[in-house]
Amino acid sequence: MDRDREFGEFVDARALVMRRTAYLLCGDWHRAEDIVQTALIKMYVAWSRVHKDSVDAYARKVLVRTAIDETRRGFFQRERIVDAVPESAVTDAASDLDLRRALGALPPGQRAVVVLRYWEDLSVTETARILGRTEGTVKSQAAKGLAALRDLLENEPVSRIYTSEVIRKGRTKLVRRRTAIAGAMAFVLLAGSGLTGYLARPHEASAPATSQSDAGAALDRNAELTALLRNSYELPPGVTAEDVPEIKASALTFFIRDTNTPDNLRRAVARLRDSQGVGGLTIAIGRTTSSELGSCDDPSCRIEERDGIRIRSIQLPSTSPGVQVVYVNVIRPDGTSIRISSDNIGRFSDAVWGDPTGGGTPQRFAPLLDREELIKIATLPGLTF
Repeated sequence: MDRDREFGEFVDARALVMRRTAYLLCGDWHRAEDIVQTALIKMYVAWSRVHKDSVDAYARKVLVRTAIDETRRGFFQRERIVDAVPESAVTDAASDLDLRRALGALPPGQRAVVVLRYWEDLSVTETARILGRTEGTVKSQAAKGLAALRDLLENEPVSRIYTSEVIRKGRTKLVRRRTAIAGAMAFVLLAGSGLTGYLARPHEASAPATSQSDAGAALDRNAELTALLRNSYELPPGVTAEDVPEIKASALTFFIRDTNTPDNLRRAVARLRDSQGVGGLTIAIGRTTSSELGSCDDPSCRIEERDGIRIRSIQLPSTSPGVQVVYVNVIRPDGTSIRISSDNIGRFSDAVWGDPTGGGTPQRFAPLLDREELIKIATLPGLTF
C-alpha cells in the first residue's frame, strides 16, 4: 500500500507537468495524454527500483523516450485522431499557435532536445543522459533546433508556415525513416522467401555443411537482426556507414562465416565516415554459459548493469601510435554475449573475418562512436543471438 500511496502522490503532483511536456513533444493533447499514461505505467512497474531522490529525472527520461518511441512507430501502427468533434475547438493565441506549429516542424530528436533544454530548463549533461546521447550531439541538436525555430517564427507568415522550406527539411528525416522501415520489411520478406543473395554474399565461399532448414533459419535471423539494428539505432548526425569490400561485407548487415575453427558468431561491420575522417565498427553476437565479464583493472574500464544486462566497457590506446579502440562487452540474461568495438582506423582482419585490426595509420583523432553509443547498440531490445 505504501508503494501505491507514494506513486499516487507522485502522479497527483507531476501528471499535469508531464502532460504539458508531452504536448510540446508531440503537438497533440490526446496523444500527450496517451504518452503520459504509457510512461506512468512503465514507472509504476519499476517504482520499487526508482531512487526517490531522482524520481523527477527518471520521469523525464521515461516520458521523453516514450514520446520518441511513439513517433518512430509506423504510421500504420498509430491511432488515427479525427478532427470531427461536436464542439468547436478553442482558438489559442496567435503567438502560441505559431510556436507550436514551428515546434511541430522539428524532427523528433531536435524537438526533444529543445523541450528538455529550454522548457524543462535542464543542463546539457542532464539532457544527454535522458536521451542517451553524447553532450556534443545535444549541443548540435539544440543549435539546429533553435535556428529552425528562429527562421520559422521570424521569417514565415502564419498562413505559409507549413509550406516553408524549413519545414520541408524538418520533415525529411521522418520520410527517410518511414522509407527505411518499408525497405527493411520488404528485405525480411525476401529473405524469408529464399531470395537471400544479398545476405549470403559475405559467406558464400565457406558456408558450413548444414541442412537447408538450418541455413534458412540462420539467414532469417541475420535478416531480423539487420532490420532491428537499422530501424532501432540511428547513427549520430553527420556519420555514414559504408561497406567493407575487402572482406565482402555489406554495412551493418549480419552474417555468419564458419572457418576451420568456427566461432559461430553473428557479425555486422561497417566503415564509418564523417567530416573528420574514417573509423570502424564491429558487432559480434554469440552465446555464453558464463556470467563473467572479465577483470576491470584499467582506469578507463567500467562494469555496470542496465535493465538486467551486464556491461563491461573500456577505452584503450593500441600498441600502434595514435590508434584508439573502444570496447563494450555485454552479457544478457538469456545468455547472449555481445562484443562491440569502434576504432579510429577502419581496417578489418580477414583472418578472423571482421574483427578490427590495430595496424595502420589512424584516420581521425578518436573513434567515431564513443562508449555510450556502443552501449546503446549493445542494449537494444531484441538484439540476441
